[in-house]
Amino acid sequence: MMKKILCLGLCAALTAAGLAGCSTEQTDQSASQDTVSAETTGTAAADAGTETAAGETAADPLRADEGTTISVAHCQGEYIYESFYEISDKFTEMTGIEVEWIELPATDYDTWVTAQFAAGTEPDIFWNAPKEYFDQGKIMDLTAYYDQENVFNGVTWKDCFTDGALVNSMSTDGTKYISTAMTGFTFNLYYNKDIMEELGLGTEPPETFTEMIEMMKVCKEDGRYIPMSVQNLNDTNVGWLERIFMDDLFHNTDVVEKLDIITPNGAIDYPEAMLGLETGVLNYDDPRFEEYFTLMKDLTQYWNEDYNAAGWEYEGLFNNGEVLFNVNGGWYPGQVVENGYEVNYGAAPMPYVDSAYSEFGLDEPLLYAPPAGEAVFFISQKCADEGRGDAAVKFLQFMTCPEGGAQMYIDAVMLGSCIKGVTLPEEVGALANAETGDAVTTWVQLAFQFSDEAYSKYRELYVAYLDPSSTQTAAELIAELKEEVLPLLDEAIEDSTVDVMSYVDQVQG
Repeated sequence: MMKKILCLGLCAALTAAGLAGCSTEQTDQSASQDTVSAETTGTAAADAGTETAAGETAADPLRADEGTTISVAHCQGEYIYESFYEISDKFTEMTGIEVEWIELPATDYDTWVTAQFAAGTEPDIFWNAPKEYFDQGKIMDLTAYYDQENVFNGVTWKDCFTDGALVNSMSTDGTKYISTAMTGFTFNLYYNKDIMEELGLGTEPPETFTEMIEMMKVCKEDGRYIPMSVQNLNDTNVGWLERIFMDDLFHNTDVVEKLDIITPNGAIDYPEAMLGLETGVLNYDDPRFEEYFTLMKDLTQYWNEDYNAAGWEYEGLFNNGEVLFNVNGGWYPGQVVENGYEVNYGAAPMPYVDSAYSEFGLDEPLLYAPPAGEAVFFISQKCADEGRGDAAVKFLQFMTCPEGGAQMYIDAVMLGSCIKGVTLPEEVGALANAETGDAVTTWVQLAFQFSDEAYSKYRELYVAYLDPSSTQTAAELIAELKEEVLPLLDEAIEDSTVDVMSYVDQVQG
């Protein structure tokens, strides 16, 4: 049977020990040339089959590690605990491998992981960690396993995932698989089905910006409900809108084609944004920027009154049935389950800026590539060195097999899955039917966020512009950005680790 260890009250003890936390948001930093090959793990399964301790080939590869106990640390909400226990019980039944769960509050998790690695007491499997631990030889290389069959369904393991799902599961230099993924991040438009029906808006969510505006007009004129709830205390929420609307408005330009030369990946990164501003390919006077700021100002009349000061409590307005539309992340359905909210809602992709609304708009939506999976389960090199590597890999394969733990997990958390064959819950089923293509987020908005100082000043001016009391026009905001943000470009180029100026001659006019 499953074992569990509940770790609470860790922060004070760890702080007293002088251990600094290390955020899981930093998993993409500090690339190194030092990697650990699969040959050094001592656990990569041979093509001929898995061997038992006695050197005999096991008749059933699923049970080759029977009797082994592996530890799995995570920081997920308590609502998921019972589902994890059910998953591990099924895994143990099939493999004979026991699972010991280590459960931590999310607020303590980063500090705890840092402490375990510092003390050499890290668990076998852990939920997210900075990728530099792989560069330090503390995370197991899974590359050889991904090229072999998932023992639970006979499919090559890396083929069990949707296209691009494992991008974030690679080492910092992009050459090794070092973790696995189960879900991908999305941000969506959530809509209240009861309010839609009550206002005579039909049953289908809006697909275009024009349709969304028309629905919100009806809602505002009715007066009983808030058309849309957002928060702008930080840029997470409104920043998602910025990302997709900028893509829509710049879709038919050659900006990315001209600037994507420093790190070619179909998008603009920070040095390329600097390059664009230096060469004039990105220009604050581009009418598309003014159109974007005008569009966002138009939206504010439909938002909750305190949007500029609201944090995540803005969700409560939607949970309580006071709001027609809510902009939120893919995790929201899981929160509904965890907290028992009684809101009758649906989920849909964000509407696109259409040509009926803007001369720069689209005639049909951009088809984005499926989201890359979020790197979750890593295996410690210590686990491999102590002979439990194969058993730990089996657990990861079970969690990423739809006939195993993958479907059970998605049913519990109600997130989008990056594993083939998994059926999404009804509440988010519309997202599963969304068409995909090869479009990626272009990050044109980095024209205003090319350095920390530029971003800070941009946020200050942008938040003031969006304030309900502001009468500033989009053109006036741009003039202010040219005066306050653009002069920071020279210093940013000078401080950049990339020699931005060496690429100037490569940019075609």
